[in-house]
Amino acid sequence: MLDAAEAHLGADGTLTLDSAARAAGVSKPGLMYHFATKEALLNAILDRMIFRYEAGLLASVGGVPDSGGMPLRGNTDPVDDGLRADAADFSQVPLGNRHLAYLQWSCQAPLSPADLVIFADPHLRVSLTARWQQQLDSWLPIAGDLPRDRQDRLLAVRLMGDGVWFNRASGMLEVDSSRAAALRLLAEGILEGEA
Repeated sequence: MLDAAEAHLGADGTLTLDSAARAAGVSKPGLMYHFATKEALLNAILDRMIFRYEAGLLASVGGVPDSGGMPLRGNTDPVDDGLRADAADFSQVPLGNRHLAYLQWSCQAPLSPADLVIFADPHLRVSLTARWQQQLDSWLPIAGDLPRDRQDRLLAVRLMGDGVWFNRASGMLEVDSSRAAALRLLAEGILEGEA
């Protein structure tokens, strides 16, 4: 059901419980048995995106092989919030390497318009965006106690990754492997060997 809902969101740009049920080939009550509200459904899709992104980030730093969008936490239910406890620990990766991994992932990850339009729902935009910001802050923190120059360098690489992610998710730009390698070299220069 989540695959169908996410695909429909990416193709249509909107999602209702009715349209998600039709896309999944189930009745609306059948869908609502698992996701009682649109908010629950969109949060479940966001959970899957977070798991998929974290797997890609970890693969980008050599932490674990990319799992193709499934959680790396020993449980196959990507909606279960209890999965975070035994996740591979991305927080142990040095900050520079995390930001470089994010840029690399942004250049190469399979993305779709659903990755972007999930944050456009007028009623849930604030709560979904807040959850996403909290997740990004855990992956790519830029602590205020770091020297200002280092904060600025990390932010510049983060913004490079954000820009690539946005452009690729919206379908405006693709980045081939040679361009991704060139961007990484530029980012390494910005970080001046901090990675």
